[in-house]
Amino acid sequence: MRSKLLIGNAAYLLFGTTVYVGVLWALHFFWYPSWRVMTIAAAEDHFVAPTSAATKFFTVVVPLMFVTNLVLAWSERKHRRFLVAALVALIGITGSTFVGQLFIIPINQEVHRGVSDPAHFSALMQRWMFLNDIRWVLMSVMWIALVYYFVARGRLAEALDTPS
Repeated sequence: MRSKLLIGNAAYLLFGTTVYVGVLWALHFFWYPSWRVMTIAAAEDHFVAPTSAATKFFTVVVPLMFVTNLVLAWSERKHRRFLVAALVALIGITGSTFVGQLFIIPINQEVHRGVSDPAHFSALMQRWMFLNDIRWVLMSVMWIALVYYFVARGRLAEALDTPS
C-alpha cells in the first residue's frame, strides 16, 4: 500500500509540474509575441481573464506540489541520486513560487485594477514576461529533474535495452 501511495504522490508531482511548465512554455512561445504589442483595451480579455484563471488553478495545484515534493524527498532520503532529483525539483517550485508571489502577482493586481498610461502598461508587460521567463527556466529544470527521477527510479533505460 505504501508503495502505491508513493507512486501516486510522485505522479501528482509530475502532473502538476508538467501542467505548470506547459503553461510557461506556451506563454513563452505562443502568447508573448502578441503581448508585446497588447493594448490597455485588450488587457481584460487577453491578460486579466487568463491570469485570473491561472492564479485560481495554481493556488490549488502548487501547495499540493510542495507537499508531494516534500514527501518524495523524505521517501528518498536514503538514496542520494533520487534525493538530489527531489531536491532540485523542490528548488524549482520554491524559486518559481517566490518569483510569482513576490513579483508577478503584484503586476497582475496592478493590471487588474487598471492602468491608464500606455507606456507604463507596456513596461509592466515586459517585466511580467521577463519574470515568467525566470519561472519558465526554473520549472523546466524541475520537470527535467522529475523525468530523470522516473527514468532512473524505474530503470527505464535498462528496460529499453532488454530484448523482447
